[in-house]
Amino acid sequence: MATELDLNELAKVSHLFEALDPPGRKALLALSHRLHVAAGEVICREGDPGGEFFVITKGEVLVSADALEGQKEIAHLGHGQFFGEMAVLNGDKRTATCSAVGEVELVAFPLVSVEEILSLYPAAREALHRVGVMRTEDTMQKIME
Repeated sequence: MATELDLNELAKVSHLFEALDPPGRKALLALSHRLHVAAGEVICREGDPGGEFFVITKGEVLVSADALEGQKEIAHLGHGQFFGEMAVLNGDKRTATCSAVGEVELVAFPLVSVEEILSLYPAAREALHRVGVMRTEDTMQKIME
């Protein structure tokens, strides 16, 4: 029952899951695992390889990137938002550092699993890609400010 609730919740809050039908959501969620992150802990670091992406189920994540004057805050992400998708989609290195602001609960989706599901759902791949491209442009703009 908890899984169904999670599926519906994720579908409501995330464009990625909106693009999947119920069997697709269930398949993707079955390949995921939950993570609990302590306050201040780094979830992923800029420059590291990206093996998975994350959906926030509780708490807030600070996104920052290297700029000329040091670390620059790019965004605050909350419930239902996802991050780490570009490194997963493109096989690139992480473009930002993401840290827990307070206690954070995440659902992590490994690259291999995501590829498997996204190959069957082009609309979900497109949704993930679209958000990733917008974020990359936004990140570059904020670093230049």
